[in-house]
Amino acid sequence: MTAHAPRLLEALETYFEYAEVTSHLLRALYDLGPRGMIIANFRSRQFETTFTLDHTDELVLPVYGYGDLTHDLGHLRNHFGTWDDLVSAVDSTAYDCLAERIEHRAATPYAVIRMRERLEELGFSMTTAPSYHRRYLFPGHYQGPSVREVRETYIDRAYPQVRVMLKHPLPEKGQRPGLSLIKISDHDRHVKGWPKTVPHQFVANAQAHLIRDRADAHLDRTRA
Repeated sequence: MTAHAPRLLEALETYFEYAEVTSHLLRALYDLGPRGMIIANFRSRQFETTFTLDHTDELVLPVYGYGDLTHDLGHLRNHFGTWDDLVSAVDSTAYDCLAERIEHRAATPYAVIRMRERLEELGFSMTTAPSYHRRYLFPGHYQGPSVREVRETYIDRAYPQVRVMLKHPLPEKGQRPGLSLIKISDHDRHVKGWPKTVPHQFVANAQAHLIRDRADAHLDRTRA
C-alpha cells in the first residue's frame, strides 16, 4: 500500500459524505465526449468531470468514464429502467466502491501506471475507468487458482473510433508477472492483438510506443 493510501481510506467517510454523482455531472460527462472521465478528487472532496488525467496522482481516482456511460446507455431500458435510475446507480457505485478502488490502485504495479502515463503522452485517453476482476486460470473451475486483473480502454484522441483494450494481471506477493493482453480495434473491428509480459516500466514504455506505431500503421492504410 502506498504512503497516501491510509490517508485516503481515513478520509473517505468524511471527504465524500456529501459528494454526489448527479444528473448534471453525467450530462457534462456526455458532453465531454470519449476523453471524458468522472473522478473522485480528494483535494476538492467532490466528484468532478475531466478530460485530463494524471495517472501518477494518487489523490485523484477515475471512477466512471464516457465509455462506461455510452455502454450503460445502450442497456438503459433493460438494466436501469430510467435515466434517474442510472444516475442513482452510478452515484451509489461511485461512493460505495471508493475504498475498494483505493486498495486496487495501491496494488497496481508501477509498470501499469507507467503504461497509462505513456499512452496519455502518445495521444491516447482512458475512456473507461479501470475495472478490477478476479480471473480464474481454469475456466469453469471457480474453486481453483485465480489472478486479479485490471481492464481498461483507451481511445485515440485524433481518431476516437480507434480503441485500445488492455488486460493486465496484478501479481500478488511472491507471484511472477503474467501475460498482459493488448487489443487494438477500429469501429469495434479487430485490428491487432498480442500478449506481452510487462514486468517493469521499460517494457511498459516500449509497449505503449508499439501500440502507437501499430495504430498509426493501421490509420495510414485505412485513412489514406
